Amino acid sequence: MENEKQFILWDRILQLYEMALQLIDSMDEERPASKFANMSFNYYKELRKAKKEHKPVIMTNFCFPPELVYAIDCYPMCQEIGSVALSIANAGLRYIDIAEERGIDKAQCNAQKVWIGASMVGEAPYPDYIIYGSQPCDSTNSQYQVLKEIYTKAPVFTIDVPYWSYEPGNKYYDPETTPYIAKQLKNLVSWMEERTDRQMEHDHFIKTVENSNKTRELILEGMELMKAVPAPLPSMSALNNYSVLLTSGGLPGPIDYAEFMRDLAKERVKQKTGALETRGLEEKIRVMWMYLPIFFDPLLFEWMERKFGAVCVMDMMGYTMSQPINMKNDETIFEGLAKQILDTPMGRQSRGPSEFYIDDLLRIGKEYKADCAIYSGHMGCKHSHAMAVLMKEVIEKEIGIPCLTFEVDCIDSRPVTAREVKRKLKLFLKSVV
Repeated sequence: MENEKQFILWDRILQLYEMALQLIDSMDEERPASKFANMSFNYYKELRKAKKEHKPVIMTNFCFPPELVYAIDCYPMCQEIGSVALSIANAGLRYIDIAEERGIDKAQCNAQKVWIGASMVGEAPYPDYIIYGSQPCDSTNSQYQVLKEIYTKAPVFTIDVPYWSYEPGNKYYDPETTPYIAKQLKNLVSWMEERTDRQMEHDHFIKTVENSNKTRELILEGMELMKAVPAPLPSMSALNNYSVLLTSGGLPGPIDYAEFMRDLAKERVKQKTGALETRGLEEKIRVMWMYLPIFFDPLLFEWMERKFGAVCVMDMMGYTMSQPINMKNDETIFEGLAKQILDTPMGRQSRGPSEFYIDDLLRIGKEYKADCAIYSGHMGCKHSHAMAVLMKEVIEKEIGIPCLTFEVDCIDSRPVTAREVKRKLKLFLKSVV
């Protein structure tokens, strides 16, 4: 019988999504919110089932897509998704305090610290294995070393992600970048097969990647439609796409979700109707959100839409760049999976030179016709703060739009409160209109 204490953190997340579903139903909200909440709720429910059926549970980080884990019939338990979910209603603050009281530095990122604190007191699920990509920052890498020391019985496989680009036209291109990761992924399959005592059936592997491809195709189409004026989907759409791919990429369920969102966007573009108009509002400002959304205030984007007609047309965590994988043979498939790791949101922008990040921002600002840019600098992301002033200067010069930068902890509301964030946004957005 499983130790029930280890499910305390996970059950709190389930309760949060259950309350969200009840709230959405009572408000008769748009179906996109309901569909996303249901997708997330179903993902979290599967952990207990996996434990009960003795299916291997593999902890993954937010820079490792889950397709290979699903292909070998294991459960991918994304640590950061769980930690971020608990930031809603400040439900993870106790665990942050526990981690810091027991030696984790305050400067370390809370995206891992929540889980570390919970695992220190035995309230987080115990993984059978751990797989993570060594991006986008030193904080991620160092804190996974802490998790390794906590989960001493869980073997760890680290994907070593290189600094360089895989795109031939890029001045930082290195032809070995993609093959280097692809080789590691092939080794990972052997590593999982040996330790889980499961074989990756080739047909199941192919079907998993095909499911992932179809989802990505639909999401990319939806992203293209978001360039329309007015924007056909609400501000949280891009972030929700990222969450779905990170937890359920490779399963059939996300295909229906992505198709619904694409079709909804297509119909609204055809009718020249924006997402805000369906709620009796008017789109006045198109926002490029340059970094992490503020997770502890999940209704912040809705507040911006309602108060200022400000739609977040794209955010950095939702900026899906990886293309569908070439299914020609196993070699091209593993190369495609390698590129997904290199292009994972935030990992893509933060693992290499500043040009990776700035070039993406310039592309988003121009293609999505942004009226302004907002950088909510997460306190745990020291690497991005080093570029904040440069990003602001380049965006204002190259695109000619105003840029707001401020510091916040996206997971812990105590350093900078939701009220203070809204005060900053209110002053800025009033100047943009």
